This record gives sequence, structure tokens and C-alpha cells, in this order.
Amino acid sequence: MEAEDPLSQLKDIHIPEAVTFWPPAPGWWLLLALALVGLAFLCRHLLANMLERRRLGMVLSELDRALQTYSEESAFDHKRNQAGLDYLASVNNILKRVAQTRLPETDSALLTGKSWLAFLDQHGGNSNFTGGPGQPLGDAVYRRNFEGDVRALHEVASAWIEHCYTRKTHTVSNKESVA
Repeated sequence: MEAEDPLSQLKDIHIPEAVTFWPPAPGWWLLLALALVGLAFLCRHLLANMLERRRLGMVLSELDRALQTYSEESAFDHKRNQAGLDYLASVNNILKRVAQTRLPETDSALLTGKSWLAFLDQHGGNSNFTGGPGQPLGDAVYRRNFEGDVRALHEVASAWIEHCYTRKTHTVSNKESVA
């Protein structure tokens, strides 16, 4: 009995088919979904920042227009006092609107005088309004004569507005804190 070659009974080697690109494994689908969600959040964040920068630019340009109007009107001696009073009213109006939109949890619309100046200092992180160039804003409505440094007031108001737009406010309402 002749010994048969056991290897002759084996079938020929079959090479597997090449791995195709499509369809991807489930892990790749999950990674794609996470990447899309991350991209959506990034786009939302960038859009929100762009809108905030645009709003800040619009407010600051309005403040600059008020200063320009003051500069043009105060060139005439007989209009200088009224131009200064109008400038104070414009700055107060702009600051009130910013306070109402950026700090809605406060009652800034009702504040006048020293309490308004204290509010501005509290939310500006300094004392430029109660003890600095912003003091004329406290009684601007009742003034007959304009006295103050317009350029310094403009810088203080600009800095306060920029501070309000750049700080991150996370307020918790009373309903959320109770729950």
C-alpha cells in the first residue's frame, strides 16, 4: 500500500476578495455623525460671535456718531452748551439701551441719578461713573449748562459698552433655581 500524499487532498488556496471602501463600518458612520454635530456647533458659535461683534460695532458707531455730532455742533460758540447737553442725552440713551439688552435681569430702565451711575460702575467693574468722567450722566436731564470732558466720557462709555458685550453672562432665573 502506497502512502498517498495527504497534501494532494487539500483544495487550492482561495484569496479573499479585496476590501472595498463602501459601505463603511458602523464606527465610521458614528465618527461622521459626531463630526457633523461638532461642525454644526462650531458654525453656530462662529455665527453667534459674528452677530455679537456686529451688534457691538453698531452700538459703538452710534456712540461715535453722537461724538461727531457734538464736535460739529460745538464748533459754534452759541451751540456748544446745547450740543453738550444733547451729547449727554445721547450717551445716556445708548447706555440705557445696552443695559436693557445685555443685562435684562436688572431694572436699569428705572434708574436715574446716583443709582444709575452706581449701576454703571457695578457692571463696568470700575468707578469711572460715580467718581470719574462719567459723573455728568447722573444729572444730565436736569442740567442747564454742560460741564465735562467729552472725550473722556466717550472713552468711559465705549469701555463700558465693550465690557458688557465681551463678558459672558449666565443668569439663572428664579424658576430654574427652584427646580
